[in-house]
Amino acid sequence: IDWRVCFRSSAMMEDAHVYDILLQIEQIVQSPTFSTWQQGFINAHVDKFEFGDENKLEYTEIFQLYEDGVEQQIVGGLPDGETKLGAFMEALPDYINSEAGKKEETGKAITMLMQMSEFQEFKEMMMYVRKDRDDKSASTGDLLGGTKASDGAVLSVDGLLDRCATLATSGETEEGWVTCFQNDWLKIDKKEIEPEAKRHKNEIYLRGVMTMNMTYIEVLDMMLYFGERRKLWDKNYAGHEMPMGQDAYDDDEYIVKSALDFGTLMHMVGLPRSLLVKWVRRWDSPKLGMCTTAMVPWDLEKQGVDHNNSILTIKCNTMMPHPTLAHKSIITTLETNKMGGMPKWALKMIMSSTAPSMMSGLEKRYIQNVRNAHKTVDMVRLSLTFSLCLDLFVCLRSFPLPLSVCHSNLHTPTHPHTHIHTHTHT
Repeated sequence: IDWRVCFRSSAMMEDAHVYDILLQIEQIVQSPTFSTWQQGFINAHVDKFEFGDENKLEYTEIFQLYEDGVEQQIVGGLPDGETKLGAFMEALPDYINSEAGKKEETGKAITMLMQMSEFQEFKEMMMYVRKDRDDKSASTGDLLGGTKASDGAVLSVDGLLDRCATLATSGETEEGWVTCFQNDWLKIDKKEIEPEAKRHKNEIYLRGVMTMNMTYIEVLDMMLYFGERRKLWDKNYAGHEMPMGQDAYDDDEYIVKSALDFGTLMHMVGLPRSLLVKWVRRWDSPKLGMCTTAMVPWDLEKQGVDHNNSILTIKCNTMMPHPTLAHKSIITTLETNKMGGMPKWALKMIMSSTAPSMMSGLEKRYIQNVRNAHKTVDMVRLSLTFSLCLDLFVCLRSFPLPLSVCHSNLHTPTHPHTHIHTHTHT
């Protein structure tokens, strides 16, 4: 069924019946029977999908088989399936435009059906399953000695923060890096992790260096901001809560539980709908006017790193202005990954599709929806305002001096954010 075509049809069925069928279809798609069928279909075809931007004719043919299979599952699950489904398709357009069609529960069902009819959603699902399977294959039997290096200096948050900051300014001086992928704005290198620090036999460092068509202030906003504005550029962001920390502007350590929306198909094959991350931020690291951060998959109950997280390892970023071009900036990333057991060609294929697509998409949407609409938030300026207020509060509470004396202390504030602001905005 092409669910997009039915949006242009005429209405015949009553709204109440459309409502009931939408809920029935949602139950069918979420049932164990459908899940078993879909998993079997994926297993039969996933090996035919390769990492890259090319959309082969074979992919389209497989997608058409998938659509036919989905239709058969729905028809088989509905009483009087074929007859009822035909009338439903005719009535759906008017239902969507009616007051009844604004109900939240049917809105989710309609979104689900539309996404299952999109080739790109289907392809992303197949690529996710392929990558997840390849990761697990490369990591089979890879755990080394129980808790070895789980809290070691090299693979700790502080250790990776320091190393990322160093790599951001050391260039190619550190030996042992092998380039996996490179284009005109992105370079990804890999390197073996020191034997004494490995937790898995296939664990490697991955370093990325990206030249962004964005200013330093814009990059900070895009990477560090959490709130409704984030939906303007991050299509997978669906809201957040903060179990620790008050504000992503002013707290340099905070925990964010982000709701994720990668589409119905991705979540149906196991991608979680939320991600708990501890953010650690260092201003003026490694140099004045730079910022280094860590994204740490977090276990709230254990109050520690979630080493078993299925979609994230500890990842550090160093953001800095471009040394010669004011309208550009550079992001250096460092993370550990268990893809060291993959053939070099396979790793290159993954690196050439996943990271470039994600970052270029974020950049494009930010420029279009934020920069061009003059909605950029200056994270450095906001942090400076907070630091000045904090210094003033401490001054007034600690020293019973005239306000003029306290005010003079603000000319040499000690909060690290101040140095970034002074360097960036002078």
